[in-house]
Amino acid sequence: MSSPERPSHRTAGQRAGLSREAVLGAARRVADDQGVDHLTMRRLAAELGVTPNALYTYFPDKEALLDALVDDLLAGIEPGDPDEGDWRDGLVRVMDGSRRLLLAHPRLVPVFLARPGLGPNAARLGEISFRLLRRGGLEGDRAVEAFRVLLTYSLGFAAFQAPRLQVDAAARAEAAEAVFAGLPPDRFPEMRSLAGHLAGPTTDRHFHTGLRWLLEGISPAPRSEG
Repeated sequence: MSSPERPSHRTAGQRAGLSREAVLGAARRVADDQGVDHLTMRRLAAELGVTPNALYTYFPDKEALLDALVDDLLAGIEPGDPDEGDWRDGLVRVMDGSRRLLLAHPRLVPVFLARPGLGPNAARLGEISFRLLRRGGLEGDRAVEAFRVLLTYSLGFAAFQAPRLQVDAAARAEAAEAVFAGLPPDRFPEMRSLAGHLAGPTTDRHFHTGLRWLLEGISPAPRSEG
């Protein structure tokens, strides 16, 4: 006669009716609304109406939570098929998707800049990027260097652009142009002549122009025949 099966032990998180997805969703809300500094395990538990102990079922500490949150957000980037179309266009989709993700979550910009992406979605995007770079003739160390340059530019541009989207762009541009145009002409002739351009808002067009310059620069030079 077989012995009856014992019921499986339920974790604190399961007993509280939580799931990994629910915890990440609440973490995203707290980070977006209040900033990462306010995203503590105690604050997150209060948001979910549970004790902090229930969260440790899924994440041992805040660092693990942030790693998972970053990777969860990266799941929203859809770069398309890396084997179709021009390799440069594919990299533009990856890098522009990363920039737009940060613009949608500006309070998470420091998190993306401060930690490497180690989760499955980061690995997926990395694999796609390196396949695209290989199609463009870049392999080994040069591919890694090119990837770092492209990612640094894209995330850095987002960090530069995000706070500027939160202000009155027209008023800021007008004030900045007045400052640049009022510089002493004998000491700042270039700044004065470019005052209108310098004061203008940072746009998506500027991002794409710079990204295309980078892609042209990292492209292997065509071999001369003969």
